[in-house]
Amino acid sequence: MTKIKSLLMASALALPLPAQAQDNGSIEVLHHWVSESEVAALNVIREKLADEGFGWEDSAVGGMSGANATQALRTRLASGNPPGAMQFLGYEGLNWNAEGVVRDFSDLANENGWFDALPAEVAQFVTHDGQFFATPINMHRQNWVWANKKVFDDNGLTVPGTWAELIAMGPKLKDAGIVPLATGDEAWQIQLIFDALVSDLNGPDFYRRAVVDLDPEALKSDEMIAVFDTLRAVRGLVDDGFVGRDWAVATDMVATGAAAMQVHGDWAKGEFLAAGLKEGEDFLCFATPSATPSFQFIIDSFGAFETSDAATSAAQEILAKATMDPEVQRAFNQIKGSIPARTDVSVEGFDSCAVKGAKDRAAAIENGAMLGALTHGFASQPQFAAVFGDVVGQFFVTDMSSQNAVDMLANGVANAM
Repeated sequence: MTKIKSLLMASALALPLPAQAQDNGSIEVLHHWVSESEVAALNVIREKLADEGFGWEDSAVGGMSGANATQALRTRLASGNPPGAMQFLGYEGLNWNAEGVVRDFSDLANENGWFDALPAEVAQFVTHDGQFFATPINMHRQNWVWANKKVFDDNGLTVPGTWAELIAMGPKLKDAGIVPLATGDEAWQIQLIFDALVSDLNGPDFYRRAVVDLDPEALKSDEMIAVFDTLRAVRGLVDDGFVGRDWAVATDMVATGAAAMQVHGDWAKGEFLAAGLKEGEDFLCFATPSATPSFQFIIDSFGAFETSDAATSAAQEILAKATMDPEVQRAFNQIKGSIPARTDVSVEGFDSCAVKGAKDRAAAIENGAMLGALTHGFASQPQFAAVFGDVVGQFFVTDMSSQNAVDMLANGVANAM
């Protein structure tokens, strides 16, 4: 038994139940959802637990696209004070499962058909050797562009077919006093753009070679240099006020017409919807432009830590069932802006962006173009993903050359091996 697992088991009985816990007990859930739309979506799960007589103790740690919450989890585990459940991203769940500290819900999964409800690309992050160790609530697409429709209409702009066309919109928008592209300077926000460029410019197979297989030739190739060259041109679309800007603030810039576009995952749509805006009337959604379109996905899932406490254990099972409940997935994702993780859950009645996303997902599965998002840990293990984030973030805020960026990237990945 690992040291972490020993600490978990020793502290299990000490997990406190909050005063507001309902008759059947309660569960503390550590997560990073703090924006308006995220909190509203999370309430769907809370209410489902309440219907079953279980309380929810909220431990929200926002910032850095989940990195702060992950660090908080590690601190809790090291001190032997785990939460009852944790929101997982990317390889994180796989790695904790390998430590032997998360629960296996394969009995529930087999009983309820969960294995068959997930595409293989998703299943690889929540299952292993017959285990079902995390329950995915949603699927986000990362490579979207969000645009203000009035800004597009007033300036005679149409949906671009290439990145060159998108970049060419910049001068006209600047002359009109509008920021062409809203973003913040956090490396993960910039890396969203980088991820899209790697696949959009060079195709899904190159993306796999470069960021999944970490092929040194791909990392040092002319194709990768072209990615950084284009990212430099994209930098010219961003205003100088981007330093310290939260992603939701960038989304609001598009919503209000201060900016024309944002390259971001479809959790941004949740902010538009929370503001009462409608796709096709107030904002536009379209995939980042490419001759070889892909679907760069992110899933949010919940893992439960091993415990001997009966009340917590029962609450963990109810949380797992709630997360995988088809009606919960429908209600949650209509608020969150994502689509259900389960491919057997209909998106009828969802907004048009979600319907398009579900259609594009089906096409990507068929065409081999479903790609795990590097930015959020679904393409490479954390030590390699961090190298990409560091290089891309530095490149965007300095005058680093594309060649230097490629060299730094290749060397950084090699050193992390």
